[in-house]
Amino acid sequence: MMELTDMIKDRIKLVNDNIVPSIQADVPALQDAMRHYPVAGGKRLRPVMALVVSAAVGGNDEKTLPYALALEMTHNFTLIHDDLMDHDSLRRGRKAVHVLWGEATAINSGDALFALAFRLLAKVEVGHAVFLEILEDFSRMVQGIAEGQQLDMDFEKMKKVTEEEYLIMVEKKTALMFQYAAKGGALIGGGTRQQVEAMSEYGRLLGIGFQIWDDLLDIEADEEALGKPVGSDIKNGKRTLAAVWALENLDGANKEAFLKAYGNQNATKEDMAGAVEAMQKGGAIAYAKKQALAYAEKSKELLGVLSPSKEKDILLYVVDYMVNRET
Repeated sequence: MMELTDMIKDRIKLVNDNIVPSIQADVPALQDAMRHYPVAGGKRLRPVMALVVSAAVGGNDEKTLPYALALEMTHNFTLIHDDLMDHDSLRRGRKAVHVLWGEATAINSGDALFALAFRLLAKVEVGHAVFLEILEDFSRMVQGIAEGQQLDMDFEKMKKVTEEEYLIMVEKKTALMFQYAAKGGALIGGGTRQQVEAMSEYGRLLGIGFQIWDDLLDIEADEEALGKPVGSDIKNGKRTLAAVWALENLDGANKEAFLKAYGNQNATKEDMAGAVEAMQKGGAIAYAKKQALAYAEKSKELLGVLSPSKEKDILLYVVDYMVNRET
């Protein structure tokens, strides 16, 4: 959606202009590894959300920028560790950090980015009580992400995962960062308590819808456009919403075709294509899309606490972008 890109391009530039210079280390190899993903760009959805929400409740970009950068640092730290744990070799069209620098340096660079995030948080200029709330939220967010990632890995070893269990995992692993991006922006921008709570829930619901849709991209997206391997979730036996539904509801030839590739590291391209076709024919993909869109619509309703503004329009567009994107 070019229209959304045009609406947020100045804020994307603000993040891009400041993120890499903020990553400094005395050891060149570590600094290079830390900068590898941020240099490659990215959608910057999390930091931009914090900036936009802050402005929507009366704040400004300058005051919110340290928090936005802290979010992006943390996001990139989780990507480094996720790629290592998931054995993914590509990210944003480039070789993963652990492929270029090795697993040990990948872990180390992620830890260093995490430390830098808290140094940036210290630059947020708000009242003492608000700062403590932001700090506690940020800590909860990172712990929750770790819990979500652990659940995601544990699910691969479990015989059965329910939809409810999947949603708990997604809320922790993905939605928390959107939730606290929006909430933090509202707090720093000086929003009312009603606005702060509504924006928190907006981010949470949007984050769940985003992850459901993101999982679908692993099945249906063009690999070159996506910038990372397509189909790895099926081969790894990941419990995405579509997979959870497929395991519970597919039958006959569709189930047989799906299980031939699901959790099979040796699955051929033909096996993978058969599994995707089975998910399409059997309704698994349609079900996941329907759920993602439902979360998106619920998140839109929460924007009613905001006065009409350009930023409110952006937040509406963000929802449509995040659950309809192709990459």
